[in-house]
Amino acid sequence: MIHPSETKQQIKDFALAHAKIDKIGVAGIERFNGAPEGYHPTDFLPGCKSAIVCAIRLPDGAVQAVYRMLEDRRLHLHGIYPAYGYTGAANYTLLFAAMRIARFVERLTGEACAPIPAGPTHGAKTMSLRHSAVAAGIAEFGWHGLAMTPEFGTRNRFCVILTTAELESDPLYDGPPLCDPVKCGVCAAMCPTNAIGKYDPKRARSFDVGGKPCEYSMFDGNRCKMATSGMFAEFNDSGRDLYDVFANPHPIHTEADGLQAFYYTHMNNNFFMHATSWKCGYCMMYCPAGNWKERFFDTGLSKIDTRKYIKD
Repeated sequence: MIHPSETKQQIKDFALAHAKIDKIGVAGIERFNGAPEGYHPTDFLPGCKSAIVCAIRLPDGAVQAVYRMLEDRRLHLHGIYPAYGYTGAANYTLLFAAMRIARFVERLTGEACAPIPAGPTHGAKTMSLRHSAVAAGIAEFGWHGLAMTPEFGTRNRFCVILTTAELESDPLYDGPPLCDPVKCGVCAAMCPTNAIGKYDPKRARSFDVGGKPCEYSMFDGNRCKMATSGMFAEFNDSGRDLYDVFANPHPIHTEADGLQAFYYTHMNNNFFMHATSWKCGYCMMYCPAGNWKERFFDTGLSKIDTRKYIKD
């Protein structure tokens, strides 16, 4: 009989060699005790005992396309990022990786596996991929609420394979903190709608994952939508702040207002009918975790020196 630790290592070796992922970790079911109702692994796979979490690194060249939009006003180049860093190739890479890993684990263990879609690819309800990445020990949270890895910072995407196989949890990340929101204010400074806000304990959402204390900003989701949906002039070709065309030309304050704004912009205005929903991402792109300086600023890919928002 194969020892459980050997089974886990075989799964990891297969995933790295044949599923072409960059990082992998395992979280036992006990790591999800604080999951909201309806989002616990057993809500997706009855009898689930483990979650296998995988990450891929986003290409630096795809990430820097967002810089070209903000820094050079080359709006047409921004499409490179959603194609290769968001819902396009990145999600499908993870989709096929999860399929391969799930089939391998089922053959190896005889247990059931349920791959969870990597993002909003097929309209399926999904559990939190970022919380799963933290639970599996391959990431930790930043103030912006994104899951960061020490190697790649925020520039990852994740997938989860739930299984009824009982696998030992990997240690939670315990290396140097990847985010110090007291000293670093990059994500708050770069957010065009102030959706994140500077660090304030009163704005923090505190919780624990597997006994590890975590926190991130209680960011304003509707303000975030205004940027990601191209409602500000700097994110679209019209030169207009699109929320000004509403009957109530004020910033969005409620979820209902946000949905109305989204509908008007994307469905009831032919000029913006085909507008994308990836027109921001600055909190992710400019986060200094994962050697931003060496990989982006020092290379000239970014012209904005965000180090001025970091306290010594």
